[in-house]
Amino acid sequence: MKKWIYILLLLTVVLSACSSQAAEKKRDLKGIEDISLKQLSKHKNTYLGDNSAIQEILLDLPGGVIREFEIIDGKALDVTYGVKENKGYTEEQFDAFWFDQKDTIEKTYLYNAIALFILVDNVEQVTLRMSSKDEPSVTFKRQIVEKMLPHTFKDYKIYPALWEKDLIEGVVNSKEKHQAVYKLFPIKK
Repeated sequence: MKKWIYILLLLTVVLSACSSQAAEKKRDLKGIEDISLKQLSKHKNTYLGDNSAIQEILLDLPGGVIREFEIIDGKALDVTYGVKENKGYTEEQFDAFWFDQKDTIEKTYLYNAIALFILVDNVEQVTLRMSSKDEPSVTFKRQIVEKMLPHTFKDYKIYPALWEKDLIEGVVNSKEKHQAVYKLFPIKK
């Protein structure tokens, strides 16, 4: 009898360790399709200057676990994506997330910028870049991006269903629409 209890206990420990590692890996390197708008919506009405809230938003966005950020002049947010020391991520994981598919950078940058404009009320400009100088970077301006969208940022904050329909399906995943945005905000290498 004791033998079976020990076997069950050992099996439980092994299975729980495996499942927690798998869940952690999935959570760490999430893409746009893994984002919960409900999770992001809890960050509504954040302001630049609240560094812990900005950090939480960035952690919840695609690629957010491999980043650094800086607030410039209380109006601009500069986000740098890259592998940090002692974070347990390799260059291979970083490259697989950002560079394995052709338009991951374009879609992720656009999604993250729009999400930041919706959630952070006083951010006027968002610059997104990679830690390597020869990788893509782009700067988005709030007023210009908002004019290109069917609704205001305030509407998206109030109605997350619009966010899903208009922004994810209608802009980010529409090659034609996100290319129109990048004509105004060219990606620099």
